[in-house]
Amino acid sequence: MVKGVSLQEMLDAREARASRQRQLLREYGKPLLSFTMNLAGPVKRGRLSDLLFRAMLESLGRTLGNALVYQERTDAASGLEALLVCALPAEELKALAVGLEEARPAGRLCDLDVLTPEGGVLSRESPRACLVCGGPAKVCARSRAHGLEAVQAAADALLRDFAAEYLSELAVDALIREVDLTPKPGLVDRCNTGAHRDMDLETFHRSARCLSPYFRQAVTLGLERRDCMAQLQRAGLRAERTMLEVTGGVNTHKGAVYAFGLILAALGSVLAEGGDLYVKAAALAAAALPPDTPDAAARMRYGAGGARGEALAGFPNARRAQRALRAGDGSLFPALLTLLSQVEDANLLRRGGEEGLAFVRGKAASILAGAPEEYVCRLRELDILCIEKNLSPGGSADLLALALLLDATRMIWGEP
Repeated sequence: MVKGVSLQEMLDAREARASRQRQLLREYGKPLLSFTMNLAGPVKRGRLSDLLFRAMLESLGRTLGNALVYQERTDAASGLEALLVCALPAEELKALAVGLEEARPAGRLCDLDVLTPEGGVLSRESPRACLVCGGPAKVCARSRAHGLEAVQAAADALLRDFAAEYLSELAVDALIREVDLTPKPGLVDRCNTGAHRDMDLETFHRSARCLSPYFRQAVTLGLERRDCMAQLQRAGLRAERTMLEVTGGVNTHKGAVYAFGLILAALGSVLAEGGDLYVKAAALAAAALPPDTPDAAARMRYGAGGARGEALAGFPNARRAQRALRAGDGSLFPALLTLLSQVEDANLLRRGGEEGLAFVRGKAASILAGAPEEYVCRLRELDILCIEKNLSPGGSADLLALALLLDATRMIWGEP
C-alpha cells in the first residue's frame, strides 16, 4: 500500500487508460466518465485514499442509477481507476461529476473526467483549487509554490476528515436502519413502540443523529493513536449526556455508544496502520473499566457477558449477524433472528429473567428454521407476545445495528 511508482509506470498506466477509453467509446458510442485519484508524489495508493475512491464510486453508481450502462475498475499500484459508460448527455454528466467532486472537501482529490462520444474531454467551468492555499491549482503547480510535503500533508488531512465524516454517516445510517426494521419483537419499530412506554421511532431517530459528532471523534481518535481508550470513554460519556438531553432522559443508544465507539476507533486504527479490526476493538475494551449500563445487575446475577463481554471476545455475535446479512439476499430478518436465537441478551434477563430469555430464543430459533416467507407474520405474532410479557431484546437490537455497520465497512477491515 505504501510502494511508490516510477514516472514510467505512471505513463504506461495513462496510455493503457487512454487506449481502453477509445475502445469503450467505439463500442458504446456514449459519453464516458473516467475516474482516477489525484495524489501528489510517487505513492498512489493508501487505505484512506482507497476508501475515498470506493465511497465515491458507490456514490456515482447510486447517482447514475439506470443511466449507468457499463462500468469497469482497475486496481494497480499506479492508482485505482474506473471507467463508466453513461446514457446521459456529456454536459449533464460533467455537471453531475463536478457536483460530486465539490460535495465533500476530499472530492478535490478525485478526477472525474468526461469524454464525449467523439473522444473530446469536457473542461471544468471553474478551476480546481490548490490544496494548500486555495488559489488556482494549476498556477501553484506551475510555479511550484508549495513543496511536495505540504501538498501531501494537506491531502492527508482531507482524507482523514473524510474518513471520520463518512464512517460517522454509516454509523448513523446503521442505527436508523435497525430501528426502522419492522416487525421486531418487543422493540420500537415503524409499527409500534414494543414493550416500551417512554420512547418511539422519532426518539430513536433524534438520538441516532445526535451521536454523529461522537462517531466522528471515535474514528479520529483511532486514526491518531492506538491507546485512545481514555479519551474515547470521556467522549462517550459526553455523547450519552447529549443523547439524554435530546431524548428527554430516555436511554435509547447507551449500548450502541459503547460498541460503536470501540468499532469506529478500531476502524480508524486499521485505516492508519492496518491490523485486525476485532483484535484492536477487544484491546480497547480491555483497557477500559466495564461500561455503566442498566444491564449490569443482570450480568452479575446471571453471568451474562453483556456489551463488554461481546467486545472482549471480538464481537462474535455481531460477526455472525453480519455473515447472516451477507447471506440474507438483502433481508435483515435472518440476521435479526440469528441474534434473537443465540444472544444471551442482558436486557431480556433484566426484564424477564432466564425464563424470558429462553422464551425469546426458542421462538426465534423456530422462526429461523421455518420458511423465510413466513418470517414477517411470525415475528408480528412474537411481537405481541413480547409486549404482553414486557420483554425487549435491546442487546440484540444493538448488535444488529453493529452488524449493519460492520457490513457497510467490510472493505476496510478485510472482507471483499
